[in-house]
Amino acid sequence: MTSATACSSPRIAGRAESEYQASDCELAYRSATHNNSRAQSGPIIVRYLSASQSAQDWQTVAAACPQRVSEGVIRSAQAQWLAKNLADNISQTYTASATDGNALRRQRLDGLTALPLSKATIRKLALAEDRAGSALQLLAAKGAAGATLTASDNHHAAGSQLMSFAGNTGDLRQKEYDISNLLANTNTATDQSTGLQSSTVSIVEIDCALEELAALASPDNTVSATDDAATSTRTEQMLVLVRLITGHCYEAFAQGYPSADFAVFADSSQQ
Repeated sequence: MTSATACSSPRIAGRAESEYQASDCELAYRSATHNNSRAQSGPIIVRYLSASQSAQDWQTVAAACPQRVSEGVIRSAQAQWLAKNLADNISQTYTASATDGNALRRQRLDGLTALPLSKATIRKLALAEDRAGSALQLLAAKGAAGATLTASDNHHAAGSQLMSFAGNTGDLRQKEYDISNLLANTNTATDQSTGLQSSTVSIVEIDCALEELAALASPDNTVSATDDAATSTRTEQMLVLVRLITGHCYEAFAQGYPSADFAVFADSSQQ
């Protein structure tokens, strides 16, 4: 008779599966895709509520799933834009607020003291914000539709906040940027990545968002959490940044940039 003394305990069918605990990333992704699907068809009130929930879920995906930041940000902006338009049709006001009272879109990083990102990545984010701020400042001075000095100031402020997280070293921001294309196309322009024509302000905003998403997807962005507490802190910090970038995406849609996949994912991978 063969001895079983040295053998490990036999596997009980289904036990490992039943004891498995889904991560915040997995739970958010399941909810986001489910509500995203429900928002596409059916009674308008169901679509509205599903789009609203999907917008929140996708932000959690972007903050909690390092490999799905671009997908989460863009999908959240799309869901918010859909919810806004559905709300208009049922005499509702879409406020883009999460259940905890935090707005799903931000214009600055007020209250944030650190980001779980490499300094090189943060510098790139600061550059994107500063470039957009300078572009909007010029467009506002030229009276371009949709351009405001307030939006310009918010971009510049976000850039300064980001540089403070990077230690104010190796600053990539520039005092002057190439403005020839802006001067020639103050109201409408052609998006270089898609060939689409849209308002110049919308292209400035979408370019800023996509530049920041590209920076987050860069190989030099290597900082990561190591335990549950660190993971929770990382997610909360990233959520603030996610809401900033989502705001740029949403503003691009509000200024006329197409919200369809063929436009917004043309220069960004759904990681």
